[in-house]
Amino acid sequence: MTKAPLTSARMLQGLGIGACMALLVSCGGGHDADSSATTAALPSGVLTDPASGGNCAGNDLRISRDDFSMVIQGECGNVVISGSNGVLNLDGARSLRVEGNNVTVLNEQVGEVVVTGDDTTLNLTIAGPVKVDGDRNLVLAKDIQTLGFSGNDNTVNTDNDPALDDTGRGNRLL
Repeated sequence: MTKAPLTSARMLQGLGIGACMALLVSCGGGHDADSSATTAALPSGVLTDPASGGNCAGNDLRISRDDFSMVIQGECGNVVISGSNGVLNLDGARSLRVEGNNVTVLNEQVGEVVVTGDDTTLNLTIAGPVKVDGDRNLVLAKDIQTLGFSGNDNTVNTDNDPALDDTGRGNRLL
C-alpha cells in the first residue's frame, strides 16, 4: 500500500481540523457531564404574549396584548398582565400582577397577588398575600394568606379568615 504524497493543501486541511477541535475544547464547546447542571442554574426566561397557550416551565409570563384567551400549563415564575379584556388559566405562579382591566384569571396556586386594574375576576385556590389596589374587582379563593385593599368597591370571598388591611371604601370580605 502506497501513501499519497503529503501536499501542503492536505497538511493545512489536517491542521485546520485540529485547530478547530482545540479551539472548541478551549472555549468550552465540547459536551461534558457538568453541562446539564450549568444549564439548570441559568436564570429563567420570559414567555411574552403566547398565541393561545403554552408551558411556562418556570419562566416568567408577560401578557401585554388585549382580548387574549389562553391556557398556560406548568409552574410560572412572575406573571404580569398589562393587557385588558382577557382570560388566563394557569396552573401556578410565584406571583401574579394584574394591571389591565376586565381580566379573568383561574389559578390553582400562586404566591403574591397584586391587582391594580379594574373590573377583574380572580378565581384562586391557594394564594399568598393578596393586595387589591384597583376598583370593582372580585377575588374568589379557598385560602388567602393576607388581604389588603386600597381600591374601592372590591369583593373577596374566601374560605379562610385572612388578616385584613382595608384603606379603601366599600370593600367586602365574605
